[in-house]
Amino acid sequence: MSVYVVYPSRRAGWELLREGDPDTLHFADREQAIGYGRSLADVNRPSALKVESPYGVVEASWFFDSARR
Repeated sequence: MSVYVVYPSRRAGWELLREGDPDTLHFADREQAIGYGRSLADVNRPSALKVESPYGVVEASWFFDSARR
């Protein structure tokens, strides 16, 4: 299962990472990062998306099972 994580960047903005990948995608806006992360998670089922605080606390999460709606 792919797990995508949105978290605050050390620079300005937000990062989107697929766990296990060395590279991140950078977004200026939190909602843009979450929206793109949800889209990636949706097309790569089964998967999950979580949004973390600067301290690594999960603030929100979504799960996308293998069955499409």
